[in-house]
Amino acid sequence: MLRRIALVTLAVCSLGPVGKAGAQMRPAVDRPEIQEVGDPILINRQVLKLEMKRNTDLRDWVRLYGLPDYAEVQEITIDPPWAPYEVRLYYIDGNSYLAFARVNVAPNLYDYGVRKYIGPINPGELDRLLTAQPVTPDETKVTFASTGPQAAPPLVVETLAVDGVPIAN
Repeated sequence: MLRRIALVTLAVCSLGPVGKAGAQMRPAVDRPEIQEVGDPILINRQVLKLEMKRNTDLRDWVRLYGLPDYAEVQEITIDPPWAPYEVRLYYIDGNSYLAFARVNVAPNLYDYGVRKYIGPINPGELDRLLTAQPVTPDETKVTFASTGPQAAPPLVVETLAVDGVPIAN
């Protein structure tokens, strides 16, 4: 068992820097303690519902206050016990920006998450959101029969809890 854990840890450590080499890191807007990796990705309601299954605070917030106008996933630098990404909600009418993240506290508690931030929407972020173009279903399809350039496969948001326990969909 210890050998298996050591091998997995070694594999993750050796592969981790390869994926991050080309990614741009910057402090989050209005939250300098959070380092963002790459650009945020707008998510649809289906992906938001999957994330609500994985994060108790996110689920409770959306049930109490309704679906947000915009939701996105932002990869962040790893800061154990936090998951390496945040789900961010934007409510335009209420001028509210919220960030939720999952926390690994125990092996049998795989859906625990908390609200990390709540505040007003920065005007620059609002401009970015209002001009964002949603991804159409045609852009996410990959055609393997053609020999020409192919569209990138759709982004897959993490479907395993931090400790590796699969989440039932």
